[in-house]
Amino acid sequence: MKCYIDLGSSTIKTYSCEEEKIAPKLIEEKSIILKNFFSEETGISQKNYREVVRYMQELVGKYHLNSNNCKIYATGIWRKIPKEQCDNLKSDFAQLGLVFHVITQEEENYYFEKAMQGIYDNKKVLMVNMGGKTTELLVYDKGEVTHRKNLQIGVAEMLNYFPEMNDENNGLKIQDVLQYALDILEGEEIDFGCDCGIFTGGELRFQKLVKYHLVPNRIFHDGIHEYMITYEDLAKKNQELLEKISLDDLYVLMPHNPKWMDGAKAGSILAQAIFKKANIHYIVPSDLNIVNGIIKEER
Repeated sequence: MKCYIDLGSSTIKTYSCEEEKIAPKLIEEKSIILKNFFSEETGISQKNYREVVRYMQELVGKYHLNSNNCKIYATGIWRKIPKEQCDNLKSDFAQLGLVFHVITQEEENYYFEKAMQGIYDNKKVLMVNMGGKTTELLVYDKGEVTHRKNLQIGVAEMLNYFPEMNDENNGLKIQDVLQYALDILEGEEIDFGCDCGIFTGGELRFQKLVKYHLVPNRIFHDGIHEYMITYEDLAKKNQELLEKISLDDLYVLMPHNPKWMDGAKAGSILAQAIFKKANIHYIVPSDLNIVNGIIKEER
């Protein structure tokens, strides 16, 4: 068994994959919000630094990880840490028998593209891969990528502008939050005439937990993406998510890693704005991410 660790800006995800299989299995995750107290000069905070190293030590002991059976792919905020902190991390990871490896935005985009590669019954499909600072869009048409676009907005931007979003009785209205995202997207040409959109990064798991109105996927059949939701049902549930469901309610749904839910409201509403701007009526939630693409590339 090989392990792959997706070391992101807010969540560390550990996947296992048997040698003969292409699809990885998420075996553990932990959310550490690295943007908190981050500085361009000093990097991530010492508290977060220690928490990351401690957690990696825990993973090594639990799964007997080393540089031969485990690969680490750091993205997002890790690209912005100063050289001194990066060197320290490499040293601390090396003491655990691991290699700290940061991939470029171009590499991340490539692996995401590889993960999502498919024919989709010759439909034209918009992929939405959301991060903390940016959101990547891909358009597949008859199995070929025809458009690539990076939007300069992500979950962190939404939370920075609406810091009260996760507060109970926050008083926010879905129309105001949605309009903020639409205003940022105003100059973006993202209506590519797609048959549907795919929202990636654990979205299927999230929508199942929160009980979005998922129905069988009628747009395409690839053996992976079994469900879809209409834009109208997504919008209706997002309103309930923002205005009636507390963060504590969301934490209860994911007791093993509740902090993952911190960006859930912001991410779902931003996706709604993107799909509205792109004139997408049917949305397919997906759990695929760059690790799927990395494993495909290795095979």
